[in-house]
Amino acid sequence: FFQIQSEKKYNIIQHIKTSFHQESLKRFTNKSVQQTIAESFQSSSGGSEQQQFNFDLCKALLQSNIPLNKLQNESFKSFLEKHCHMKRVPDESTLRKNYVDSVYKETFQKIKLLIGNNYIWFAVDETTDVCGRYVANLIIGVLNDEILTQDYLICSQELEATNNNTVSRFVNEALTNFYLPEAVPSDKILLMLSDAAPYMIKTASNLKVFYPNLIHCTCLAHGLNRVAETIRLQFPLVNELIKNGKKNFIKAPLRVQLFRERLPDTPLPPEPVLTRWGTWLDAALYYAEYFDRFKNLVMEFSDFASKSIKDCQAVLQEAELKHNLAFIKGNFKFVSETIKALEKKQMPLVESIQKINNFKNDMEGVTGRIGQTVLTKLTDVLSKNEGFQKLNKISSVLNGDVVQDLNMNPEVISRFKYAPITSVDVERSFSNYKNILTDKRQSFKMENLNKHLVISCFKQK
Repeated sequence: FFQIQSEKKYNIIQHIKTSFHQESLKRFTNKSVQQTIAESFQSSSGGSEQQQFNFDLCKALLQSNIPLNKLQNESFKSFLEKHCHMKRVPDESTLRKNYVDSVYKETFQKIKLLIGNNYIWFAVDETTDVCGRYVANLIIGVLNDEILTQDYLICSQELEATNNNTVSRFVNEALTNFYLPEAVPSDKILLMLSDAAPYMIKTASNLKVFYPNLIHCTCLAHGLNRVAETIRLQFPLVNELIKNGKKNFIKAPLRVQLFRERLPDTPLPPEPVLTRWGTWLDAALYYAEYFDRFKNLVMEFSDFASKSIKDCQAVLQEAELKHNLAFIKGNFKFVSETIKALEKKQMPLVESIQKINNFKNDMEGVTGRIGQTVLTKLTDVLSKNEGFQKLNKISSVLNGDVVQDLNMNPEVISRFKYAPITSVDVERSFSNYKNILTDKRQSFKMENLNKHLVISCFKQK
């Protein structure tokens, strides 16, 4: 500071009133008032605790798929303020701007540490979202001979088109970004899983140029579902019953009430969806078990003029229908059971392959024209899956058998002990994607949607 030289008091008073003096006084006061060590620590700790609270709150909301704008809800905000003592509940914009990216980076680093420098498998798939975008997801997991494999979503990205070039580029870029600043360990990428679409098969062919040890196995759950579809096509009457049977009770509370009163110990007819594997066969098994009860009730619906009821009544009177249902129940019950078993996570390779072999043996036991048609479809599905043929040989070695034409390093073979043979995990990631991108949340940019999805799908044991 400096002194004012003046013999008259009013000159000093005039100077004190100037803005120059006021600003100088503020600077001097701020410099003069020093915090004690305790005050300084308390201030720093408080800020750090608030930041940690904001970070943890953002992480909890994203992993639970709770929109950040729920913080604007007064009841929710009051609850947090009441039970999170000494913490200020942040605004959603604060979390969105300052913490979402931090949570994403932390999650990504955790995945990198869990993957490490191990041998890996990956699964890729593509879908069209509600906004009309072509979106591809990539999940990866460790191939280990000691622990069950765990999968992690590392990238969700919009594609400009759906073909082998765009998907190949997507996989390469996602793996490159994942391993940065290190190079991609191309010799340790051993297994690719996808559906059997022609562009996916071509994609695998493209990627083998970069990853020489890559084995491409098309999803066996998809394959068995194609067999189930062949079964469905052999029974048009059963298909007609299932299609109209479920319509009779959709948005019809009066019929549902009548059904429950007359058949209290019988479940309502199932509502199969063709995209849900094996549900059509489950519906056929339902009608085979409760055929007489269902028929007697539906035939009483004479007062209803619904087309689905008339169609259902007509097909129920077909004598061939009973025989078809009996054939399905007696010969194809194992189909949906095997598909459900393969959908389970973390199954040893030997066990998975054994289920496929048992499936084939059971299918060979189905006699007659229909049995032969379905068996031909199964043989075609398995013979075209070159990756499965190789995994079958690896499974034989892991089971103690000797295979002559498998030229692989013993260390690499052992890593396939818990290798998956289905891509159902990447299908589950699309379910999470749809849960995030709802009808009321379609303003996401793809970059932000990717961050939300990676965080939401991350599960650490």
